[in-house]
Amino acid sequence: MFELQAESHPNVTVLRYKGDMCLPDVAQFTKELEGHLFAPNIHQVVLDLSAVGKVDTSGLGVLVSVNTKGCSMRRRLVLLKPAPHVCDLLRKVEIEGFFATFDSEDELKGYIPDIVD
Repeated sequence: MFELQAESHPNVTVLRYKGDMCLPDVAQFTKELEGHLFAPNIHQVVLDLSAVGKVDTSGLGVLVSVNTKGCSMRRRLVLLKPAPHVCDLLRKVEIEGFFATFDSEDELKGYIPDIVD
């Protein structure tokens, strides 16, 4: 089970993910993530992964698949503060550089100025 909390900004949606990112939730997670990324007037979705519990390769597969579809539509998935075990898995499956990844909100704000307090 997982929860996505959405914060809307001009051209950007920030999603705060809480819970596990594993096979049982793949279909629902894909649907929700695509719904946000492909919403009108959205160019980027920032996915905060600091509160992710367990994660498996099917969960990472959702991120890769949605980002690939998004790129074909000139949209991008950006990762924010991935938990250490998420970073380890990204490294292990050799897709670490596939996503723009930011370690802090301040670093992200320098990259995406539409996100302001």
